[in-house]
Amino acid sequence: MKPVTFSLFFLLATCWLASCAVQKPVQWPLESLTSVGGHPTQVLGNPKVVQGQGGAQAVAFDGQADGLLVDHNPIAGAEEFSIEVVFKPNAAWPANVEQRFLHIEDLGTGQRRLLFELRLNNRNQWYADFFLRTENKALTLIDSTKTHPVGEWATMTLTYKDKQLKGYVNGKLELSGEIEYLPIPASAKTSIGTRMDKRSWFNGQIQSIRVWKTALQPKKYSDIL
Repeated sequence: MKPVTFSLFFLLATCWLASCAVQKPVQWPLESLTSVGGHPTQVLGNPKVVQGQGGAQAVAFDGQADGLLVDHNPIAGAEEFSIEVVFKPNAAWPANVEQRFLHIEDLGTGQRRLLFELRLNNRNQWYADFFLRTENKALTLIDSTKTHPVGEWATMTLTYKDKQLKGYVNGKLELSGEIEYLPIPASAKTSIGTRMDKRSWFNGQIQSIRVWKTALQPKKYSDIL
């Protein structure tokens, strides 16, 4: 191999490896009640570890008092991010119309928070609701016409980069808006299956949460679910 060709190959390989390292996600499989992603949890109510899709484990929440509080902020220090949740909502209308199942915030400082939410209708359907707040602005991404059937595995993914907040369902872009993200402090915690102040409970199963500190185009998860 000629020296110039080898140098070019080496440079491309180095860039590819660096890119892969940057895009490696923080993995939070929900296969235990006492620890998520290596971080201890506070267990609320009586959630249960069950079998999810493809033989993997998941945590089932009853929509009444079940939740997990994790003493960790997976997007601490990030200027852009992608967050993905794999879940299956139950038919729980009208008891659980509003469900907030992933919440990142430092309640002590307040004003900066991120939430994954869903809404149910009376036709056994759900639609996505993403929320981001700073002390300067709040943005809700929601469209009640973009519905999905309950009782099926799905993904919701939220990305942020260059003031663009984008919400995806099963890898397809459904919602977007403009807001300037102000980093949520490292002291923030994460609640799963409920809003952090113990309301808007989730009824269904959550299998995994993945976080990248870079904005990515989600895959077509509907092809594999």
